[in-house]
Amino acid sequence: MDKFIPEMETCPVCGSKGECHVHAYYNRTITDYAGGHRITYSVCIMRVICESCHHTHAILPDHIIPYGTHGLFFVLRVLSEHFFHFHSIEAICEKYSISDRLFHKWKTLFNKHKKLWLGSLPDSGMSSSDFMKDLINRPYSRFASEFISRFSFSFMQSHKNPSVIFKNTAGYCQKIFSPDYNVT
Repeated sequence: MDKFIPEMETCPVCGSKGECHVHAYYNRTITDYAGGHRITYSVCIMRVICESCHHTHAILPDHIIPYGTHGLFFVLRVLSEHFFHFHSIEAICEKYSISDRLFHKWKTLFNKHKKLWLGSLPDSGMSSSDFMKDLINRPYSRFASEFISRFSFSFMQSHKNPSVIFKNTAGYCQKIFSPDYNVT
């Protein structure tokens, strides 16, 4: 995020180059797990506006799931403990202070997004634990960017995009701001 320069970006909606600038900031509360405890922290989110089309864009770091309150790595940690058989579902839910229903929602979503990513045939040959190992061993930012580029939503995002709900009247666009410049 330190290397993100809005004025050097291309708007993902209209394609204008150099028309974006900082518009505002807002805070998001994220739940994570550190030091053996569930924690919440606040993340300052930058919003940029394109002067050409007037769309605003929230610039979310990779570890934030759009519309979610739990950090991505929190969710992946919870699911990893299940996929690698570290604890029972009941023990996992108690340890992380989540409901059984939320756990199953995340597990279902993980498997759905795994199938999307791999395709039906390869998905049937790769277990959830093997896919989790693959995620852990790859640069996550690259995977996150490729996932959004292919499917127009983030990995583990469950909330429907407003463009689907409002039939494109919301002017919503979820794309990746990829640097148009080299930062050394």
